[in-house]
Amino acid sequence: RKMKQLDVEELLQAARERTGLADFGPDDFREGFALVVEDINTEAQIRDAGWPPLRERFLRMLVNRLRFAQDLKEHPEILEGEVESPVFIASLPRTGSTNLQRMLGASGGLQTPAYWMTLMFARIPGLPDGGRDRRIQECRDFEKRMYETSPGILIGHPMFTDEPEEDLWLLEASFRHPIHGGMFHLPTYSAWLARTDWTPAFRYLHMQIQYLRWQFGAERSKPWLSKTPSHFGCESLLCAAFKKPRFIVTHRDPVKCIPSITTTSMAMRKLYSDYDSTPLLGPGLLGAFSASANQHMKWRDENPDVDILDLDFRDIAEDGVATVRRVYEFLDLPFTAQAEQGIRDWEARNPQDKHGKATYSAASMNSSDDEIRAAFAEYRRRFADF
Repeated sequence: RKMKQLDVEELLQAARERTGLADFGPDDFREGFALVVEDINTEAQIRDAGWPPLRERFLRMLVNRLRFAQDLKEHPEILEGEVESPVFIASLPRTGSTNLQRMLGASGGLQTPAYWMTLMFARIPGLPDGGRDRRIQECRDFEKRMYETSPGILIGHPMFTDEPEEDLWLLEASFRHPIHGGMFHLPTYSAWLARTDWTPAFRYLHMQIQYLRWQFGAERSKPWLSKTPSHFGCESLLCAAFKKPRFIVTHRDPVKCIPSITTTSMAMRKLYSDYDSTPLLGPGLLGAFSASANQHMKWRDENPDVDILDLDFRDIAEDGVATVRRVYEFLDLPFTAQAEQGIRDWEARNPQDKHGKATYSAASMNSSDDEIRAAFAEYRRRFADF
């Protein structure tokens, strides 16, 4: 094993020195942060050239936490802003949820945070407009490095600075979320997470969304829209953290979803490591998402009054305008000609397989179609129409 490359206290001190600030906000991030760092040092098999950008990755999260905590001290009104009836797309991965989120963003009727707002969620003190230009440029620089290092990300889950993006990049700063175990092979952290209460992560997410709505007040009259597959199965936590949330669930055969997310996750791991952990990652994702599906169905059974819209992957892919119109009806929003044109323009700019065709199979993730079907038997039965 290599010499330890990252040090928890050194990273915390470097973030303090970079900002001149000392308060990281709620301390419940520390245990998970220490476990992530320990696992990365001992298990993740980071390539030599991966250590400097990896250190910057963690410093970015810590610096954002420091700046956020400072803004909360200086502007207590941030936490007075209510996030009323937010909309969460909570589904299995690779079900059309990203396209749906981005078409909804293009329609103009919802507040959909762009990638740069989630990656760099905190304002930079002393710069005009909270350092907006610098935050955007830092995200562009990261985006460029990402595709240069691992072009497969562009095929699996393209991310663009100005396009709507997932809550993952907010939740990672809580260090109590599976995003880290997806990005790196972290067996100890993942085992800890499996027995740990995630409530603090969603409490922090609620504050982050209050913060973003405060920063971008011109959009505040629109319903907030969030999306990430890791919300799937966590609906009870979202309901506890947010007031009257509404849910959109996109559906597709898990036989396609699980091999596809395994390939996409491996592309993300290649940002920092050359280690092919597919034989471990694939079964892990199969277990995690089948458990999420069971938890989702249990939650639905126990909460029949929650507003939920189910959508088919094929409808999203084949007729975005009609699908978004259904979402607008579900949310009781007026569907305008401007909204329709925004969707059509987005579809014209983003034809299917624009960045290359994804290839994946159950065999490539050390599994089989039958094994996936068995793991999702109840989900496939209940949502057979999708």
